[in-house]
Amino acid sequence: MAESTKEILRRIKGIKSTQQITKAMEMVSAVKLNRVRTQAENSRPYVDNMQQMMQALCASAEELSHPLLSPKEEVKRVLLVVVTSDRGLCGTFNANVVNAAKEFIKENEDKEVTLLTIGAKGHDALTRMGYSVLKTVNVPWGDGIAVEMKKVSTLLEETFLSMQADRVCLLYSRFENVLKYVPTIVQYLPVPSLNEEEMRSLLKLSADFIVEPTFDEVADFLAPRYLETRLYHSIIESLASEYAARMVSMRNANDNAEEVIEELNLTYNKARQASITTELIDIIGGVEALKG
Repeated sequence: MAESTKEILRRIKGIKSTQQITKAMEMVSAVKLNRVRTQAENSRPYVDNMQQMMQALCASAEELSHPLLSPKEEVKRVLLVVVTSDRGLCGTFNANVVNAAKEFIKENEDKEVTLLTIGAKGHDALTRMGYSVLKTVNVPWGDGIAVEMKKVSTLLEETFLSMQADRVCLLYSRFENVLKYVPTIVQYLPVPSLNEEEMRSLLKLSADFIVEPTFDEVADFLAPRYLETRLYHSIIESLASEYAARMVSMRNANDNAEEVIEELNLTYNKARQASITTELIDIIGGVEALKG
């Protein structure tokens, strides 16, 4: 049965109302993205260089004995920190991270993998799948990021030092550009050792590497700060990816709404024309009947 013009107008009005919401969400996401994107891109070289410094510090030690830096002889228990978002409407952003977590668990099926989730969406999806979640934390924002991530970093250190986990890894979305955000897994604890290429580069740059005052004192000072910075940066990267994904999703929703409105306007015009034609036929038919 063909829709009436009144019903079509009601549908157009409803879509336009929804479009106002999606436009507002797109604008808000764009503003937040500009702010967080700058933080992510500017802090990336600092975090990368800080990690290289920690790895160089470990390589320079004659005996690696610091509890946060020493790798375990056998890795049986792994804690994976999964960073997603608290809200949806951001395309495949959360799904990609959850799929990466599933793939990580599958690759480490010979180990006991426990999850710690930052973001309600990751927690909800993974618990529905039957995975064990040690703890979940809401995604912080603004000045609260540093405070909350310091608490989480302390929890991860305690978990590692108490032998509840032999390795801790971070899974977050690395922001590449507005259309590309790649789920990335990095080893958080212990600090990963240098590969052969990095070791050769280190030896070329510093033939005489001296640590003062002592390795343990420097490691005690730097290790907790590096871990806090690494976790903080992963949240910033994830937030930039989330806002970019939501902005693009809302923009696509707006474009789709415009197409639907155009189609409904065309349908409305056809229905209105058909209604007018029917009325004219009835009038002409009535006039002819009176003549007869």
